Amino acid sequence: MGGLFVKIVASLGPSSTDEELVLRMAEAGADGFRTNFAHGDPEVWAYRLRAVRAAEEKLGRPLAMIGDLKGPSVRVGQMPEPLKLKRGGRVLVAPAVSSSTFPTVPVPYPSLFEAAEPGDEILIDDGRIRLQVVDRRGDALECVSQVDGSVEAGKNVAIRGRDLDAPLIDERDEMALRFAASEGFDFIGLSYVRDASDVEEVKWRLRQLGSDAWVISKVETLSALRNLDSIVEASDAVLVARGDLGIRLSLEEVPYYQKIIVEKCLEAGKPVIVATQFLASMVESTTPTRAEVVDVNLAVSQGVDAIMLTNETSVGRNPLEAVKWLKRIIDFTEEKMLANGLERAVAKARGAVRDADTRFAKGVLELAESMKARLVLYSAKGRMAAKVAALRPSDAVFVGASCRRAARKLALLWGLHPFKVEAEDYDAGLKEALERCIREGWVREGDTVILGYGLRPPEQKIIVKRL
Repeated sequence: MGGLFVKIVASLGPSSTDEELVLRMAEAGADGFRTNFAHGDPEVWAYRLRAVRAAEEKLGRPLAMIGDLKGPSVRVGQMPEPLKLKRGGRVLVAPAVSSSTFPTVPVPYPSLFEAAEPGDEILIDDGRIRLQVVDRRGDALECVSQVDGSVEAGKNVAIRGRDLDAPLIDERDEMALRFAASEGFDFIGLSYVRDASDVEEVKWRLRQLGSDAWVISKVETLSALRNLDSIVEASDAVLVARGDLGIRLSLEEVPYYQKIIVEKCLEAGKPVIVATQFLASMVESTTPTRAEVVDVNLAVSQGVDAIMLTNETSVGRNPLEAVKWLKRIIDFTEEKMLANGLERAVAKARGAVRDADTRFAKGVLELAESMKARLVLYSAKGRMAAKVAALRPSDAVFVGASCRRAARKLALLWGLHPFKVEAEDYDAGLKEALERCIREGWVREGDTVILGYGLRPPEQKIIVKRL
């Protein structure tokens, strides 16, 4: 698994679809995997899912699977082949490929052409391609490329400093949702979320399809920043999508908003993941840069639940090495730098405890911490364990879950170490969870153990046990 506290998510793509490689990434520390429904087809997605489930079976520990919807994004249309661009070269951005003497980037979204004006900067593929709009040519935009690069079909398109309108769920995303629900995906990533109503609509669609997948709202638009409080409240989890945020904001603003989003989630008790370019140099290199190591260190110190690798593992040359390096950095940071470095995160997480279930979870957790005891939970649906994770425990929490799907969700939450147990009731579940912890050496002779589960009327049981 990833670190003691912070988990690792690896994105799957052309570089990492092989079943053996997925297993090795899980062995190296990945706690969950992601596939992007904006690319590929159900056959590809199913192959990746099978690889993750096979790794889970071999390792005997839950692995989460995330499927990202395209969402209300604007993307490059179909192209016969990638388009090579030279810095200073002229290029047309048009609704479709044209017969112009200029090379053409097709973008079949009217909102782009309604919004763009001469002087605007069009950004493609998380800003790797930058085009300066210089003129209008009918329904097309004449641009000058600011960089050397290549444009491929399906890459995201934005105008710096503003949001573009697009349908929340198009036909492709409808198909992806049906696929994810039928195949049992654990999380659905909602790209380009704009407000809480977007989140609620996706949740409703999942319920209609019989899915209990959690919705991860990807904060990457200016609208999402404006509506951050309500989006966090409506979401099951939140992802700081730094790639697109870095397009819509000035780059120096991204760390500030990362901190704001993470702290909002801590205060609301919602899981938070941070993604994009943590180890970007490892797309080509076998080692990260010093600055990338510091970036990972900062995210861990902020108290995030998980760090997601994107291009590093999906299209990079060294996906396994990227996972290994991320785990290495997380482990060192947790061991050497978190002892006195989490006060702010813990204060945020425990300062606004509102409902009875969370107050109970806080009491159980702080009892274990004050006694320097191991905390072992049994959780049928994962709710109690998720509440404990949201409070940012200072030691590992071991969670026996009777539901494999619940265990997979818990695998991405701060400090939780879930495993599947077979039990008919809560008392049997606690007994089996403790026995598994003893067999695995997670708790040992001489340890004090706190055993518990969530609030259940009419009475509650908390066991304090000395092994």
